[in-house]
Amino acid sequence: MWSKLKNIQTILFSTYTLIIIVVFTILVAWVYLWVSGLIKKNATDSLVNVGQSMQDQIDSEIRKMNDVSLNVMYSNLVKNQFRKYLTDLEKLPQKPVEGLQQPVTLPGASANSVQSAKELAEILTAAMGPSRAAEQIYLYDFNSKVYGNGFDNGERSYDPNTAPWFQAVMSTQGKYITIPVEDEEMSKFISSREKQYSLSLFRQFYDNYNVPIGIVEVKQYYNRIFKSVLSFVKQRAYEENVLVFDDVGQIIYPLKADRSLYDPYIRQLGEGQPSAESAYESFRNPVTGDRELLSNHRSDLTGWNTVVIVSEKKLLAPLADFTRKTLFVAVGILLFAMLLSFVAAKKITFPIYRILRTVRNIRLDDLGSGRIASQELNSGLNELDQLHDAFLNMSSRLRQSMDELLLSQSQEVQSRLIALQSQMNPHFLYNTLATISVMAEENMNEQIVSMSENMSDILRYISSDLSVVELQTEILHTRKYLEVNEIRHGKKLVYSFEIDEPLTRVMIPKLVVQPLVENSLKFATRQEPPWHIRISGFAEDNAWRVTVSDNGPGFSPESLRKLREQIDETYLTNVTPVLQLGGMGLLNIFIRMRLTYGSESVFLFRNLPDGGAEITIGGPMERGERHEER
Repeated sequence: MWSKLKNIQTILFSTYTLIIIVVFTILVAWVYLWVSGLIKKNATDSLVNVGQSMQDQIDSEIRKMNDVSLNVMYSNLVKNQFRKYLTDLEKLPQKPVEGLQQPVTLPGASANSVQSAKELAEILTAAMGPSRAAEQIYLYDFNSKVYGNGFDNGERSYDPNTAPWFQAVMSTQGKYITIPVEDEEMSKFISSREKQYSLSLFRQFYDNYNVPIGIVEVKQYYNRIFKSVLSFVKQRAYEENVLVFDDVGQIIYPLKADRSLYDPYIRQLGEGQPSAESAYESFRNPVTGDRELLSNHRSDLTGWNTVVIVSEKKLLAPLADFTRKTLFVAVGILLFAMLLSFVAAKKITFPIYRILRTVRNIRLDDLGSGRIASQELNSGLNELDQLHDAFLNMSSRLRQSMDELLLSQSQEVQSRLIALQSQMNPHFLYNTLATISVMAEENMNEQIVSMSENMSDILRYISSDLSVVELQTEILHTRKYLEVNEIRHGKKLVYSFEIDEPLTRVMIPKLVVQPLVENSLKFATRQEPPWHIRISGFAEDNAWRVTVSDNGPGFSPESLRKLREQIDETYLTNVTPVLQLGGMGLLNIFIRMRLTYGSESVFLFRNLPDGGAEITIGGPMERGERHEER
């Protein structure tokens, strides 16, 4: 696969494409970063501006309430009239009520109290102003009396001990703002069936001697104070959420909020309270796992934090849309540029492919023929036309040497087989004559006669012109060899043959089993008898196997290493080593098996666990059958 990627067209195309991709990527990346920076900045600036605008409008409503409370607080008319109104109330008949520290005024007000209430109402109405900066004003004394002006007019009683705001107001010198509460009284004056919520701003007010004489409460509808927030949430473009909480972590907006959903934001933003300036930060929502942008604005007037919460993904949706469009356009331009580079590369390499097709389709009979010489390239590229002409000249010369080369290779293989086989002859003669010499010294005449007859048969077998024989023939002469050695060693030598019947007709190279037996006997006799030689043959997966084993000392580590290295080198280089005369033995057998069967040959050797060595040779049975047919 990798070689296919190394052709000229691929290299040219890859080079052109790489240049285009690098230049185009740098350009697109620069444009993308620049535009995305602008989009992100505009998006975050818009988020900050929206949050600041909502905080300003909330502050504006609270400031109006605060101004009303200050108008009442510093108005001598209000103070004097409220004091006069309370004095007139004290003159009315009163009745104690269980649970209240102060008695309740009975119905039937005097003309003075009515006039005082009317004048107080006019003053309070003037304090609220024509724009109704507050919907309701209440004036409280410290003795359970309260007077209201707005939608709820008139006097009533209250219990300071049960009023939830009383202690907080008394403990502060400035204003005190409550959290939103459901207001049943103010709900009566709204046509909507929904429950109305209100916020109250409390202040103590003092006489001319700076002595507290009462408390003023300025009340406004919750919907009016948070009108900008409600309007923003209703028409939010990115599903933004708004959170308003005070310094102690009480949630002002939204109403009836699930505390668990907003606690992470309160903890995050409450660790370092920002100043009146806006604070912008990124935040990972622990509930959803989404990245979110927070625009936090803290009011010095109320101490409230107004937080606009929006998902980064949704806020930066225009950036994502720009990214998709940019990638689409970039891919289109890139594909077009790659197409141009492909056309240019093909223009250059097409003539080369024509030459390549000619080379691939050429046959031996075509070399030097007029059919090849008549082909013209006409590529328009001088270098390629010259290459084509050189190929034509080469083909005419190649035909002249092809037959000689094929003949030479055939003769070389045959010569190597004959040479390897011939190496076995002097090797066997040497060992056998040495044995006869020893027997003659011991006057073993009858054994010498028997051995000579067997040796004659063996020599006749060795010197025959056959290169392959039936397995049963190889086994027969191997048995004669063992009988020759049995004459000399007697009962010290024990041997056995276990050959499956189907293998007897299999054709194998001559002299591959007998040398293995000779090698086993040679090393087995180096230790105390008896010496066991076992020859077994069996069929396995349509292949023949012959194993020769002994109970000798086995291969030495050095012999195993050297033989393995020589065999591995042959497998690795696919070149058989050249043997010198006298270099026969196991490697000789391996080479002849390799030359006969190629990669299907089997040559295995090992030391047995209980001592001794084992060598297995083999090859495909089909090939033996073909030899038999010849």
